[in-house]
Amino acid sequence: MSVDRVLVEKNIEIPMRDGVLTYADLYRPAYGGPVPGIVTRTPYDKEVFGGAVLPIMPAALKLAERGYAVVVQDTRGRFASEGAFDPFRDEGPDGYDTIEWIAAQSWCDGGVGIYGPSYVGATTMLAAREQPPSLKCAIPIITADDYYDGWTYQGGAYQLGFATLWGMGLAAALFLGRDRGLEREHLHEIAASINSAPDSLQTRPLESIDGISRSEVAPWWRDWIAHESRDDYWEALRHSADYGRFRIPMLHVGGWFDIFGLGTVRNFQGIRTAVEAPQHLFMGPWAHTNYDRYLGEMEFGPTGAAAFAGVVALYNQFFDAHLKGAPKDLPTVSYFLMGANEWRTADEWPPSEAQQRSLYLRSSGNANSARGDGTLSETAASGSEPADRYLYDPDRPVPTEGGATLQAQVGLPGPRDQQAIESRDDVLCYTTPTLQAPLTVAGPVSVSLWATTDAVDTDFTAKLVDVHPDGKAVSLCDGIIRARYRESFSEPCAVTPGKPARYTIELASTAHRFATGHRLRLEVSSSNFPRFAPNPNTGGPLASEVNAIPAVQHVLHDADHSSELTICILPA
Repeated sequence: MSVDRVLVEKNIEIPMRDGVLTYADLYRPAYGGPVPGIVTRTPYDKEVFGGAVLPIMPAALKLAERGYAVVVQDTRGRFASEGAFDPFRDEGPDGYDTIEWIAAQSWCDGGVGIYGPSYVGATTMLAAREQPPSLKCAIPIITADDYYDGWTYQGGAYQLGFATLWGMGLAAALFLGRDRGLEREHLHEIAASINSAPDSLQTRPLESIDGISRSEVAPWWRDWIAHESRDDYWEALRHSADYGRFRIPMLHVGGWFDIFGLGTVRNFQGIRTAVEAPQHLFMGPWAHTNYDRYLGEMEFGPTGAAAFAGVVALYNQFFDAHLKGAPKDLPTVSYFLMGANEWRTADEWPPSEAQQRSLYLRSSGNANSARGDGTLSETAASGSEPADRYLYDPDRPVPTEGGATLQAQVGLPGPRDQQAIESRDDVLCYTTPTLQAPLTVAGPVSVSLWATTDAVDTDFTAKLVDVHPDGKAVSLCDGIIRARYRESFSEPCAVTPGKPARYTIELASTAHRFATGHRLRLEVSSSNFPRFAPNPNTGGPLASEVNAIPAVQHVLHDADHSSELTICILPA
């Protein structure tokens, strides 16, 4: 169905169960009978969000032209809508109420779909978790599975750059739309903090950052840094705790360099295992706000750009299949293989033909920097082998260079050259011999690290790198683990200084072909600033800690402590 005239109705009232009125814009065919409904629920202003603000978003107007009634709603407490905004907390019930209200309208045929990227993906997931009867399908785009691990924290470490700067943006927007009772001086403080982000993010204690730390401005941000562990505060929001509640078809869309790429894959895998409703995964070579054919040090060819990757056509096909009864012939997994610069399909993730392989960390005790003797070997040590040693100083952290970040004020995301990072003595580098044939990696990447520290708490980081023949070292994915959370995010486990412990670091999934003449490299360190808040090594609370001490770290790789990088290899 295609229509040549669309009716746009502004600021329609949608009541919530507690009497709060939210407001939305409605785009629908100007004539004809009832049609399926589609909703997107945003905290970023419906006046803007009705358009395709990202190249991987469908435009409300275009969906209406295809014969849908599209509702673009300001979430509770944002812009036109009434109420108080508390990120994540009300999105499930409010999403349920909105979907059922839409289904009951005369212009809707009773079936509703929902979609959205980033936080709007969170409103999508949290609404779907509530199982509104009229919800038939969902498209969560570049969004997470857990608002503790993978959003506000990762591996137990606070995502300093993203969570703080995003929180400042949320707080600043409270001054727009309805009167929120905030003072202009608060806005000026937030603006000053954003404009001086490199300095603001070095504030210690963290709870004293100008502007956002005011309780009347962003009480939820103070909650985020106060709840360091996955406690009841976070558990109430974790939809990944029960994937069996998602009983509808879903299309999960993400990017290899997206800050929520890890969660996108987890959502697909977890829901697909838990329910019978079809789940689809679509992963491109993109960062959270970058969808061109060029990103960092890579060029992906014409089909690498989202505009030419067919993603919007896929949305149309998905909605038509599940809201209009069109044929259901979508691939289960579509992914972009970087290096080869081609789209591939698979029946699962990782692809069934991928074989897990371990590469073992080896050295003679001098893996410090790219100048060192660290290697990645097909064989583990069979006897004693000296540990690699470095000093981690929280006041001199390893700087962030690219990666799956969303902190434009302090650095750009994506695959970027790590040569400056690898010149530091507090970065260990383990590298394969030069490849004599291409090596294709497709699947999750992880590191199992045996290490000791002389501190009571610390961090360990890992990064997978493609080393080019000219020495350029291009990052692919990275991760972190906070020592006290090595066994559980909800029950911190104390570190015994000097005692070996095993640390599992999840680096997310990737799909990349390492070319002949290239080498694989694993970087290991203890900081990645400002992507993550540096661990002060004291064991003190994140929010109020003012002190920091250096820590001496040892990475072990002897016969009794085998440290390894695990990847998934596709047949040649």
